[in-house]
Amino acid sequence: MMPPPPHSGAPPARKGLPPLAWAGIGCGSLALLAAIAGALLVGTCAKKSIKVVSQLSANPGKAAAENMVAHHPDLSQVAMDDAAGQMTLRLKDSGETIALNYAEIAQGKIPFKDAAGTLLPPGPGDLSKIPTWVPRYPGTTDDHAVFHTDDPSRTLGIISARTTDSSEDISKFFENEATKLSLNFPVRTSMNFNDSITLHLAFRKGKREFIVYAFGKSGDPLVIQTTYKETK
Repeated sequence: MMPPPPHSGAPPARKGLPPLAWAGIGCGSLALLAAIAGALLVGTCAKKSIKVVSQLSANPGKAAAENMVAHHPDLSQVAMDDAAGQMTLRLKDSGETIALNYAEIAQGKIPFKDAAGTLLPPGPGDLSKIPTWVPRYPGTTDDHAVFHTDDPSRTLGIISARTTDSSEDISKFFENEATKLSLNFPVRTSMNFNDSITLHLAFRKGKREFIVYAFGKSGDPLVIQTTYKETK
């Protein structure tokens, strides 16, 4: 029997980096790709946030206008145009539609029609019907009751006014009043961007709640919209 051929020694070494090194490079590449993807995601989120803030700053009264339509018993939304900063409304009693800018709607400056079909300019409303527990910011101008309803199930209304005070002063006043009323303070959103100011406050507990929107341009009087509600 022929003996086996003599062992020729270890196989020749492969050229290049060892497997562990390639594995390390693979992991590093994945980490690098993950970092790049994360950076792109952060960049995308940042761009979206900037876009949202930009939209809000361009229409600082939009949220207040939406709040007005959501609570007003005689209004419904037909269409919204952020580019033009306006909303088309339907007056429920007459079925007529009318396009107004966000600030006009937020202030309740909505011309309704009388029985003869004549548009009526918005008036100050009956401020005497506002419940005494509803906080009203002091020293305001252009005060008017947009609407007030009082039925066996609830009391609901919105008032609007203007002030030259800062959003910080407005927030502090309503926070103090809410404390006196033992109301919770679940919402506070404040934004001052691109010379536009928007403040949103909400207070509620039990059967009572009120929502405050203050908005406007820096240096101009701010509009204060207060929605109050009490269930019975």
